[in-house]
Amino acid sequence: MRVRHGFTALVAVGVVVFGAVPAQASTALAEPTVTSAEYPDDGAWHPGAGLPGSFTFDAGGDAAVVGFSYGTADPAGTFVPADHPGGTATVSYTPQASGPDALYVASVDSAGNRSPQHVHHFYVASTEPGVALPRETGVGIPAEVRFSPGIADVVSYTYLIDNGPETTVAASADGTATTNIVTANPGSHRLKVWSTTGTGLTSGTASRPYTASEAPLVASADYPDFVGSGGPGVAGVFTLTPRTPGVVEYVYYFYEDWDNPTVVPAGPDGRASFTFTPAASGFYPMQVYSRTADGKQSNVGRDYSIVVN
Repeated sequence: MRVRHGFTALVAVGVVVFGAVPAQASTALAEPTVTSAEYPDDGAWHPGAGLPGSFTFDAGGDAAVVGFSYGTADPAGTFVPADHPGGTATVSYTPQASGPDALYVASVDSAGNRSPQHVHHFYVASTEPGVALPRETGVGIPAEVRFSPGIADVVSYTYLIDNGPETTVAASADGTATTNIVTANPGSHRLKVWSTTGTGLTSGTASRPYTASEAPLVASADYPDFVGSGGPGVAGVFTLTPRTPGVVEYVYYFYEDWDNPTVVPAGPDGRASFTFTPAASGFYPMQVYSRTADGKQSNVGRDYSIVVN
């Protein structure tokens, strides 16, 4: 599986294994300079996550320098040879996330001594896709997700849930895509997605947390959840929507009458509705569960509060 987050890929021409890195830098070697047309150290935002940049390291003519050690962590640990003693080396680096980034670079002589380390700071613009995802989905049933482009010429999106398999969906002409995800287990989850352009460039990775729950949805235009509405003798219709497959009925309880649950049969689509008419003003908290044909009840109920004016 392709790891898209928490990992940065470094690509260099002529990278070789140099040996152990000394613990101390040598003051005899001058700190190298680092330049990049795509990602200069100028405090401004540049190309973006998933878009490669070239970085040139320069020993400034110091003939003792045979190469450079570089990386995205301190101390730098990847060696690249200079084109000649005291010369330069160019590497390609593709940042995978937007925000501040840095390359750590030190000159290295033939004995493995290192110069003081140069830190090349730069800012990576966002290219991650936009993600429209419900905060809560059901379990085992589809939930609609919409992706929108963070860069031009997007032709597809690739996503995965947690560490599951990758799925790629084509983008429409405007660069967006709409698809359904199905979450197998209740609890907290994370959706990760990146886009690919027509030339094969990949964006940064967007990461969105969400929760999957078996608790059915409850809605009422007459008595919205926790909103003072209606009044004594005013009937309210409540609509129940399943969040798991195979729901055949619902059971709801009022907190002050827990020993007398009410069962509501579901229709062929798993939905149901019931009418409740409060006798007096006040607060009527209830909890609603769904059940399947084998008698299995949803592992959690939906809390809903009727507030009667």
